[in-house]
Amino acid sequence: MGVCGVQFPEWHETLLTCSLFRLQVVVIKSFGDALTEKIFSGEKLTKKERKQIGALKVEKAETRLDQLDTAEEKDLLLAPHLFYHKLRGTSRYSIDADSRKSLWRITFEWEDDEMKDVLLVKIEDTH
Repeated sequence: MGVCGVQFPEWHETLLTCSLFRLQVVVIKSFGDALTEKIFSGEKLTKKERKQIGALKVEKAETRLDQLDTAEEKDLLLAPHLFYHKLRGTSRYSIDADSRKSLWRITFEWEDDEMKDVLLVKIEDTH
């Protein structure tokens, strides 16, 4: 049986079947540090690394990094829970790493529809 119950020549059926699935494109081109890349990869963190990130919810940050890895800018703009925005005075953009209450953000730069220098950063109170 063909696609959706319609019989097509074999080459046409393959083409239709492939077009039904959205191809996942890798968007993250590079990371700003080894820790961010390690969290993205789902690797186990050392005790020192866990202490360094404190209250950051690692699983949530990993999910957000996965979202970035397949997102286009329009996807980020349509996801209000990410709080996607351009950082004032820089060429970098930011989303929340785990929640709005968290001090952690994921920052990056766009280059030819890819993200480079993806980095987990902690917002420090400057007052």
